[in-house]
Amino acid sequence: MKVFLGKTKNKIRFTAFLICAMVAFVCLCLLHETNQTDRGLNAAIRWKSDKQEFSYISVYISPEENWKENDRNTLISNLKMSFQQNSIINENRDDSNEGLVNDCFSCEGVMEFTNGKNTATAKVTATGGDFFFFHQPVWLSGFAYSDNDVMKDRAIIDKELAWQLFGGENVTGMPFKINGNTYYVAGVADTSQLNEDKKAYGEISRAWLPYSAFCKEYQGQEGTSNNADIATGSTMDTDTEEKSNKLPITCYEIVLPDPVKEWASNLIETSLNVKERKMVAIENSKRTNFLYVMDNLKNFFYKTSSTQPVAYPYWENAAQARDTKREIYTAVLLITLIYPVILFIRIITCIYKTIDGKIKKRMNKKHAYQL
Repeated sequence: MKVFLGKTKNKIRFTAFLICAMVAFVCLCLLHETNQTDRGLNAAIRWKSDKQEFSYISVYISPEENWKENDRNTLISNLKMSFQQNSIINENRDDSNEGLVNDCFSCEGVMEFTNGKNTATAKVTATGGDFFFFHQPVWLSGFAYSDNDVMKDRAIIDKELAWQLFGGENVTGMPFKINGNTYYVAGVADTSQLNEDKKAYGEISRAWLPYSAFCKEYQGQEGTSNNADIATGSTMDTDTEEKSNKLPITCYEIVLPDPVKEWASNLIETSLNVKERKMVAIENSKRTNFLYVMDNLKNFFYKTSSTQPVAYPYWENAAQARDTKREIYTAVLLITLIYPVILFIRIITCIYKTIDGKIKKRMNKKHAYQL
C-alpha cells in the first residue's frame, strides 16, 4: 500500500522505535527502584566486610517439623565445622572463625494486650538471635530489645498498637500486660511506607516479643490453670516451662560466607536436608540477579498453583510481591527490546550491503580499466 511507502514508512518505524525505547526506559527505572529496595533490605550487604562475600538465606519451616533452638544450635555447630574444613575464616580476625555467621529465628501467633481498660489484639512475632539486624524498623521512639537481655520483659509494638493501648507513640518504658504478666515497651516501630510491605503487613496491629517470653505467654493462653497462676503472680511450674519451650520455629535466617557461587545455599540445604523435609530455603542475596528473575519468569503462570508446605511471614510475602513486579518489568522490557533489536540488525544489514555494493562497484571499475 502507498501509505507505507517512502517517508511515511520511516515515520512509522521511528514512532514505534521511540515508543519501545520509552517503555523500556520506564521498565529499567522501575527495576532499578525495586532492586534498590531489596538491596537495602539485604542483610548480607550490611554484614559484608572488605572483599569477603556473604550470602543471606531464609529458611521457612512447617510447624510439623517441630524445629527448635537445639536444632538451630546443632546447625551452627555443623556450619562452623564446614568453615574449618574449607579453611574459611573471618578476614578481619584470622585467629578465629567468630563473626562469620549472624542469624535469627522467629515464629508468629496472636495475643491480647491490656493496659488498664484498654485492650487490643495483635499479631506477635517471637524473635530470637539478632532479629533486628535482619529486620530494621523505623523507630518512632525507643529501640530494640536484645537477645542477651537477662529479663525477657520488654517488647516492641507498632504505632497502631501504641495508639490503641496508650493513645500516643512516645510510650517507651510504659507497662502493659499479657495474660496478667507485666511487660514494658522497648520501642515503637513505624509501619513501612513501601506498597508491598503495607499490603503484606495487613490491618492487624503487630508486636515483637522475645522467643522465651512468647512461648511462656502462648502456653499460658491455652490453659485456664496457667492463666490463674499468672494472674496471681505465681511462676509457671517446671512441666509447663518445658512444654512452652517446644513451640516450633517457623522462620530461620542466616548470613554466612559464600566463597564460591551457591556454596552457602548448597551448604544450608544439605545441612538441613531441605528437599526431604517440609522446608523452603530462599537465597535473598540473588533476588535481584537477572538469571534468577528469568528462572522465576518461566514459572510465572504457575505461582497461584504453588503447593509450598510452609506459611510465609509478612516480610517474605512482601519480598515475593517485589519478585513478581521484577518479573513483570523484565518481561515487558524484553518484549519492548525486540523491535529495536530487529531494527538495529536491519540497519546494520543495510549498511553492510551498501558498503559491500560500493566495494564491488569499485572493484568492477578497476577491472574494467585494466581491460
